[in-house]
Amino acid sequence: MMEKFNLRTTQTADKLAAPILTEFKEKYGIIPNFFAALGIDGASLSGYLDFEKTIEDFGSLTERQRELISLSVANYNQCHYCVCGHTFSAKKIGLSSEECADAQQAIADHPLEQAILSLSRAILEKKGNLSQVDIETAMFHGLTESQILQVCSWTALNTFSNWVNNITQPKIDFPKVDFA
Repeated sequence: MMEKFNLRTTQTADKLAAPILTEFKEKYGIIPNFFAALGIDGASLSGYLDFEKTIEDFGSLTERQRELISLSVANYNQCHYCVCGHTFSAKKIGLSSEECADAQQAIADHPLEQAILSLSRAILEKKGNLSQVDIETAMFHGLTESQILQVCSWTALNTFSNWVNNITQPKIDFPKVDFA
């Protein structure tokens, strides 16, 4: 039997995580279970949020592109929590159910989005050891060196969140969606 992790609350979190979880509770009325799980270690929670915010604020990938990557990575890493959560957030920004399911399989209709998903999948499959062809293909479709690193960053950040969820197994608190 697998050991059950105790998700943190504002009362049970460490001194670094407690104020962050309090902020989530005040902002959303709940603490999403992923953040309650990540709140088991305040340093991990704080580092994750800082990394995410920096990429979102200063990177050039759009919210849509980031959600596509998130869905693809979640499916690749078999994180059911993240497939459900990112399908929910992707639909909120206008992606269709079909686009979400396709993204899980690293498929997109738009050539730039397909290049981003193919690059992210190659990063996962090759553990970052991309070939010259992988790089040239990404650049041919318009990705800059900076964007290639942003795809890598977003892929890694999502892999981390997938692994946290796969380890801690928090209850899914979004509408459930099947793996594509």
